[in-house]
Amino acid sequence: MKKRKLLVFAIIAVALIFLGGIYLNSDIYVTHQVNTKVNRVIQAGNTKELKRISNDKTTYKFLISLSNSTRCKDTSDFQGGTNKNAYYVTTLNKQKIGVHMYKASLFNWRIKYVEKQ
Repeated sequence: MKKRKLLVFAIIAVALIFLGGIYLNSDIYVTHQVNTKVNRVIQAGNTKELKRISNDKTTYKFLISLSNSTRCKDTSDFQGGTNKNAYYVTTLNKQKIGVHMYKASLFNWRIKYVEKQ
């Protein structure tokens, strides 16, 4: 009986690790990272960071004009790139924004730059 419980536990643990790995390497996870990272930068209102991630002056002026409560909406699926660099489109205040992300570590994606479309 103990061996059976141990075997069932081992199978469940392996399945959860496998499914977790699939999720962390999926488009769903990266889309979540896009929303989280962009929302945090806007909420913080750090002009230095907003300037760093802005592709040009127009984008920078748009980002600093946003309210701290502005959130991403209608974020797209993966639009292009590689497994280390990805491109997504999201909406901020009814304005489409292109978001270029890069894989900083195994499970961490960061904003490379954003551009107003």
